[in-house]
Amino acid sequence: MPALTWMSQHRWWALGVGATTLLVLVVAGVWFFVFRSPATRVDLRQALRLYRLEEKAEPGATDRLLPSDGVYQYRTSGGEQLSVGGISRSFPATSDMIVTGDRCATMEWEPFEQHMEGLVECRQNDGALSIGSALSYEEIAGTRTTSVIDCPADTYFVPPHWFAGERWRSTCRSGDEKVEFAGQVIGSSTVDVGRKEVPALHTRLTLTFSGSEFGTNPNDYWIGWDGLILRQRESVNVAQNAGPLGSVRYTEEMAITLTSMTPSR
Repeated sequence: MPALTWMSQHRWWALGVGATTLLVLVVAGVWFFVFRSPATRVDLRQALRLYRLEEKAEPGATDRLLPSDGVYQYRTSGGEQLSVGGISRSFPATSDMIVTGDRCATMEWEPFEQHMEGLVECRQNDGALSIGSALSYEEIAGTRTTSVIDCPADTYFVPPHWFAGERWRSTCRSGDEKVEFAGQVIGSSTVDVGRKEVPALHTRLTLTFSGSEFGTNPNDYWIGWDGLILRQRESVNVAQNAGPLGSVRYTEEMAITLTSMTPSR
């Protein structure tokens, strides 16, 4: 949920690198993005291979109150960029969400081999859907990083007995750092999935980072009755201090919409 913030994962920008080292990294980043074109799309065949490697339960055995396991396809738009070196890349027109799990469901959106973001959602006894953790992986300029944000049970994806306008807050952790989550129920809605209007709950989750990395990561979700993401709109605007060169800013705009309720397996 995006974990959803690239800057929270890439601490090497703020680890006291000098101006010369940072410039080398920027040049390497431009070379890596422009000349090596690292945005390798994950197609359906690759997504199915990843799903079969990750799935531990029998196909279709996931709790009926959680999304069915499999690979779901989404219409996709948007991209990501850094404020230095002209480093940017656009997301493909279609992308896949890999859903696995049993007692909890892991949903991983992976448009590129070099970019993954997802979350683990669990059904509580009171009917709420909570976010157990947010996950992400990023590869840029030859550097690979993985981030896990762990959250308490009251970090709701869908709160119990919800009502329009309801709000909640919780504090999650990524290592020694705190990440503040603020949630809000916008209200009931529908999403056009394969020319069929599917009921959805529209919620908004905003992650806030402060300290050496600062900024926000708001996400709008349209969620099906079983917790499946039918539609998502994400915006990231986060910066980190980078010594004498000031701050380096990462931005992302992403929108996905499910194309079919039936997953591939």
